[in-house]
Amino acid sequence: MLRTIVASTIVLVLAGCGGSSANSPASSNPDQPINTPIDETGQYRVISSTELNSDGPESMETYDLIESILGRGAIEAPDLYSNNDPDGGRHIVEEYDEVIGNHFKFIMHFEDGDRDKGRVDRQRNEIKAYDKSPDKLKGYLGKTFEYSWKFKIGDDLKVTKQFTHLFQLKAVAEKNSEDFVITSSPILTLTANVRSNQSGLEVRHVHYNNDRTGTVNNTLVHTTKMDDVDWNRDIAGQWIEAFVRVNYSESGSLYMTLTSLGETKPMIEITENNIETWRSGLNGRDGNFVRPKWGIYRSLKSEELLNQDQDEVYFADFKIREVKAVE
Repeated sequence: MLRTIVASTIVLVLAGCGGSSANSPASSNPDQPINTPIDETGQYRVISSTELNSDGPESMETYDLIESILGRGAIEAPDLYSNNDPDGGRHIVEEYDEVIGNHFKFIMHFEDGDRDKGRVDRQRNEIKAYDKSPDKLKGYLGKTFEYSWKFKIGDDLKVTKQFTHLFQLKAVAEKNSEDFVITSSPILTLTANVRSNQSGLEVRHVHYNNDRTGTVNNTLVHTTKMDDVDWNRDIAGQWIEAFVRVNYSESGSLYMTLTSLGETKPMIEITENNIETWRSGLNGRDGNFVRPKWGIYRSLKSEELLNQDQDEVYFADFKIREVKAVE
């Protein structure tokens, strides 16, 4: 199964992610010495590498583990807000299975809401890098970052024509930055939704309109347009490896793959050059950055079509790396 969107002739190879939880002390200095590690492609040096891996349900408390890597306050789970989740209980827990080993389970109840906004028009259960995270987790102007993780959508998770975001790259403006124009729309999303009456996965890029008063959505790929990818056979209930490499620039680059666990050929492969991956960043303010988010963030506009109990999405082996092309 292969879907390739090519804007250049460069072909890059996806390598698996894994290992134990660790933070690399490597510097993000642009004058990084040449003895820094080379990544699996042989084309990039690893400037810094941070991993968030489950250590199992009986080890470190899950929220403490997540925040030890991403920073205190990196979790936006319904149980952390007073006007959410009447059922109670943690919304991110750790489990073990024979396929992937230790992993995180993200739970969304039908009654859940969105932080302190309660249950209005959307629900959120996410983890993120953000302003209080270590700087090496933030995508700054001119930098190149790699994000990799594994995920599995629950067997019976229901999606609608509205969004169910599983991954986002979002631009963040420095506080009190009056000359930095920004919108709330993410730059890149991996979304589960319905198109042509079929459930599928969508990769969407969002860029400014011509006068920068709003944004324009551009679907890079949707699995419902692919004859060789089926939601029930290839997506729901199946572990998938995701990889994203992005250079942050107003004329940046993007390489992304989604690969069924154990396979070498991606079911989705996207290569885009001269693509907007930075929002009004020509001023280069030090406080501006792009952050990754993972979890379940979905619309309630068609809530009657959702499961009326709960849904789950599983994640494992998060990795955030800053890299630099080998010269």
